[in-house]
Amino acid sequence: MGIYFKMAIAYLRKNKLRTLLLILGVVLGILLVFSLNVIENSKDKNDLNASQKLYGGYHVEGIDLKLEDTKKLKDDKNVSKVTTVQNLGNLVDKKGNSILLKSSDKDYLIRKSSKVIKGRLPKNNDEIVIEKKALKAMGIHEKLNSTIDLKIKKKYKDAQGDEKVYTEDKKFKLVGIIEKPEEYYDLVYELEAFTYGNDENNNIIPNDIVSYDSMISFKSGWKDIKGQSANLMERTGLGRYNCIMNVPFMTKTIDLEGNQDDYKKEILIIVTATIFIFNIFNITLNQMIKEMGLLRLMGSSKKNIKAIIIYQALIIMIVGIILGLVVGVIYSYIGINNYNTSFYESAKIKAKLYISNKDIIKAILVGVFSVIISCIIPIIKISKISPIEAIRQTEKVKAYSENYKLNRVFTKIFGFYGFMGIKNIGRNKSRAIISMISIALGGYVFITTFSSMQDEAGYKIENIYNKYDVTMSFVDAVSDLDNLTYTDNDIDKIKKIDGVSSVNKSYEVSAIFNFKKDEVNKEFTKYNGIKENNTMEYDMNFKIYQNDYINKTLKNFIDKGDLTDIGKITDGYINVVVYNYFYDVAKDHVYKNVFKDINPGDIITIKIPVIENGKSVYKENKVRVCATLKPDWAFRGDGGDRRNLEIMTSSNHSILLIGEQKYTRLGISLKDPYNKKVNSKIEEISNRISSSRFESKLNFREMGKAEAEEYLKSQISIIILVLAIAGINIFCTIRTNLLMRRREISTLRAIGLSSKNMRKMVVYEALAYAVLSFIISLVLSLVNLVGFVNEYNKAYKNFGIEKFMAFTFPLKESITFFIIAIIVCLIAVVISNRDFKKLNIIEGIKDND
Repeated sequence: MGIYFKMAIAYLRKNKLRTLLLILGVVLGILLVFSLNVIENSKDKNDLNASQKLYGGYHVEGIDLKLEDTKKLKDDKNVSKVTTVQNLGNLVDKKGNSILLKSSDKDYLIRKSSKVIKGRLPKNNDEIVIEKKALKAMGIHEKLNSTIDLKIKKKYKDAQGDEKVYTEDKKFKLVGIIEKPEEYYDLVYELEAFTYGNDENNNIIPNDIVSYDSMISFKSGWKDIKGQSANLMERTGLGRYNCIMNVPFMTKTIDLEGNQDDYKKEILIIVTATIFIFNIFNITLNQMIKEMGLLRLMGSSKKNIKAIIIYQALIIMIVGIILGLVVGVIYSYIGINNYNTSFYESAKIKAKLYISNKDIIKAILVGVFSVIISCIIPIIKISKISPIEAIRQTEKVKAYSENYKLNRVFTKIFGFYGFMGIKNIGRNKSRAIISMISIALGGYVFITTFSSMQDEAGYKIENIYNKYDVTMSFVDAVSDLDNLTYTDNDIDKIKKIDGVSSVNKSYEVSAIFNFKKDEVNKEFTKYNGIKENNTMEYDMNFKIYQNDYINKTLKNFIDKGDLTDIGKITDGYINVVVYNYFYDVAKDHVYKNVFKDINPGDIITIKIPVIENGKSVYKENKVRVCATLKPDWAFRGDGGDRRNLEIMTSSNHSILLIGEQKYTRLGISLKDPYNKKVNSKIEEISNRISSSRFESKLNFREMGKAEAEEYLKSQISIIILVLAIAGINIFCTIRTNLLMRRREISTLRAIGLSSKNMRKMVVYEALAYAVLSFIISLVLSLVNLVGFVNEYNKAYKNFGIEKFMAFTFPLKESITFFIIAIIVCLIAVVISNRDFKKLNIIEGIKDND
């Protein structure tokens, strides 16, 4: 047994190029599987760690709960931890700024990613700690122990279930300042302040209007937060707007879940690596058949010959796996330190490399499996042929007499040598197919990654969430809308900016609508956690639009009725338009009616917040429905993404309904939406207005570009590795074909074949590989992209959009990859053809190996 082991080593040492290719095949296969899995897993864990530091590790927050609801949460079988504080309403100043007021709790602050940067937590209800960003917005100096005059404002329901507002002026002593990471506000724009909280002896607000906020963590962890939240609502009877997911954290975990479920990419990587190792082994080991035949003539048994092949395979496999893992660690370290660096810097963490036993085992199994499968074919071949056949074996060429006419046509088109090059692919179909598949897989990743439909989907989503080029608004979470408005002076300043096309003014506020038990969809009351009575109230969106907007835009979404009377009063009732849908994000993700049936002429009771005698109250109005809207208003119109019942009317009725002409939202259209200078000027105006929030298509696109760049980085690394593997596959295939046809080529050279014609023949062979590989990749890509379009259309159909996007043929991407495929194949030709330029014709005719 020892002699054959030495022979295996000697053979590997003698044929250095083949040995190097075999080791390289295993190394690259291991590298592809190992490093990309390690990079993906490390990225996921680093992202999760950074998200927890930036956005808190809790999963869901219960908002404005009753005391019995908090007990249900603590007792829930799937909840691991609950941190509860008192919801004491909001603190508002004279500028219209509004911040949440809660009782202080150290654990709550930590879980909300807040930390005390100055001072201490309050010890009584005359003391307060406030977020640094809130102090800046209110214009309050960061001076500890100073006195602050603010107003407490708490919305609540009285014993009859009617919405009321409690207000009280209050002096506080500033004893501490807290801070959240700046990135937290990119996705959740709310500000908080904390006082000591309610107790029996010192109530800051009446006991019967105190509610509670609870931060909730699930036993099962961060996976499927949406689904877990929906199940929690179902079990406890909480309403959708009482159960708020940790949006920034959830956004990251959804990306992680998507990565973990991306089996297609992992299968692609494993298949590519396996095919590569398999092809390299078969190309090199099949060339050993002649040597093995000579050994058989000298007395070696089939068992001994098999042992030589097995020993070689084991040596190559062990060396290749070890080198592959070492190179994989280095490659992974470089990769993870060039990904999402700004996000990690924000969270003040360093990217770590996470290598699991699963990653190592998976990579080793791919290497072992591929090598074993690769050895089987040459072993079987050697077992079946006699020693005489082995030493006489040459590459067999089939006759194609039945295709004589077709051959003449191809010869006429491509020339004799061009046709010979193309025909050479058929000499070893299995090897050729494997080589083509390897490069086609790279094309599949390239075309689907860079498809323009990715940009089209992003553009359409951008338009859904940004109805205007620029939007200025007062956000409910940080604004007291009772005391805020955009003035005519503000609007005139914006209109004077060169590059502004138009400004749409509107008034938007959260109001109340009244309904009876049998009038609304039962799923609506259950979904929102409304306790059923004969008469009930719930939140809605109320909007007042200018008449030009109503006549140009709103009219395009009318379902029933018309807008003829929208600015008039009919039979003593103000006419309104109703959007009668809510979107069930918890259960079946479709739009459903709020009112079972609503028609023009129906009368609805609504309550709108107004200021009367210096106090905030809800003013009741009975209004008449003159029209209803289609479901796609929410995403194609100006409905936003709140997905509530909406009632809207004309600015003709502003004085009657709210006592003044008031604007809380400006939709600004620009001549060029992405003009940075114009955007900057409007943002400056917005920043000078207290509580004004600036949003734009430009900012939305830049955020999307940053995310897309990180995604492309990960995909490009796959594409480069796959194409490198494909190039080596093509090189080995063409070189092997040339080696096996050395006598044939030498004979052709002897009868007049020039180096130029030989090069032409090999170039045509390479181009045939490129064309056929491209066709395979294009077919696979088109199937994927059609599925991509269908998936988006299906998803947005639930949002009332019948056709979200159409299929677009990836022409530019296809042409680009076709050029890349040709370049890869031609490089392989140049390298593999290099030795044949100096080929000795006599030696070539004598030797067939």
